[in-house]
Amino acid sequence: MGKASWRAERNALRVRMLDEGMTHAEIADEFMRRYQVRPRTAFRNAHDWTLTQAAGHINGHAAELGIDPDGRCTVTESYLCELEHWPEAYSRRRPTPQILALLASTYGTDVHMLLDARDYARMRPADHLVIDAMTCVREPAACSRCRRREPAVSAASRPDALASTVALAVTAHPLPAG
Repeated sequence: MGKASWRAERNALRVRMLDEGMTHAEIADEFMRRYQVRPRTAFRNAHDWTLTQAAGHINGHAAELGIDPDGRCTVTESYLCELEHWPEAYSRRRPTPQILALLASTYGTDVHMLLDARDYARMRPADHLVIDAMTCVREPAACSRCRRREPAVSAASRPDALASTVALAVTAHPLPAG
């Protein structure tokens, strides 16, 4: 199948699924299954964004969030392409927890949805620790990573534990080199 026909087929499927009331996450799941694309590519395609359009949305979202208000550290098409294809041998750039959080926020999903078994197998232990500490904001019960976690201690078993069940957001920052 040629690139143009694949795009037309993918877009027709995306439109049909949206018309049926399906979410971008459900569309991305179908793209991963049907077209064997990586999760980050599937979410971009579920929004029907080219690499250029997605980079623009990501940079705009970073500015809105105050992460990069001056637009000095912009995500480029080539950088995004490498992030989408990592950990393939030709992709040198490893996605950090911070960029994964930005992608997830831009695509309207959770970090765990942007990762698959190949990602987890090649991830650095420090990145694994940060990503595993992130809890899905939208639907933790639907996330296989969050659902598998057992609470270490309950509020009832530790008097100093927080009694509320408010979900805490994790902000990932790169660790200093040294």
